[in-house]
Amino acid sequence: MITLMPLPFAADALAPHISAETFAYHHGKHFAAYVTKTNELIAGTDDADADLETIVDNADEADNVALFDAAGQAWNHGFFWASLAAPPSDMPSDARPGGGLAEAMARDFGGFDAMAAQFVKTGTAQFGSGWVWLVSDADGALSICSTHDALPVWVEQPVMPLLVCDVWEHAYYLDWRNDRGAFLKAFMGDLANWRHAEAQFAAAIADDGGWQYPV
Repeated sequence: MITLMPLPFAADALAPHISAETFAYHHGKHFAAYVTKTNELIAGTDDADADLETIVDNADEADNVALFDAAGQAWNHGFFWASLAAPPSDMPSDARPGGGLAEAMARDFGGFDAMAAQFVKTGTAQFGSGWVWLVSDADGALSICSTHDALPVWVEQPVMPLLVCDVWEHAYYLDWRNDRGAFLKAFMGDLANWRHAEAQFAAAIADDGGWQYPV
C-alpha cells in the first residue's frame, strides 16, 4: 500500500496565495481519493508492495488506464506538496534558488526572472488539466514543459523533475477563480520550494545511475 503524504506545512501557511479551504479540498479530498483508489487497484496484485514510481511504470506498460491515472495523480500531487514552501520570513534568500541551480538558470534561460516568466507562460498556456514542470536532464540542462491530466513528466522523458505546479482548476479556483496566470506568478514569486529544487538538481547531475526518479 501507499500512504497519504501529509502536507509539509500547516494548511493555512500559504495563505492568502493558497487558502486552508483549498488544501482541505485539494489535499484532503482530491489527493486522498487518488491514494485510496491506487490502493484499491493494487490490492492482491504484484504491485501491492511496490513503490509508487514502480506502480506508475507498471500501469503504463500494461496500459492499465485506471491505475495509471490514480497512481500518476498520487505521485504528481506528492511532488507538488514538496514543491511548495511557506513564504520566507527571516531568510529572504530562500525565495530564490542558489548555487549550481542558479548558475544553470542563468546559462539556460538568461536568469531567474526569464525562467519564471517562461514557467508562467507555459503553465498559463496549458490547455485543460495538467501540470507545469521545471526539469533537468542528466547533464544539468534545464527546461520547462507541461503534461496533461495524470502524466508524471518522467514517464515519457528521461528527466529529473525539480519543481511542479498543479494547473488543474481545483488547485487554484477557490482562491484565484479563473486567473491561472496570477496563481502561477504567486507560485514562482512566493511559494516555490527552491531548497527542494536544489536537492533535485544535485541528484540529477550526480553520477550514480539513479537520476531519473525523484529523491
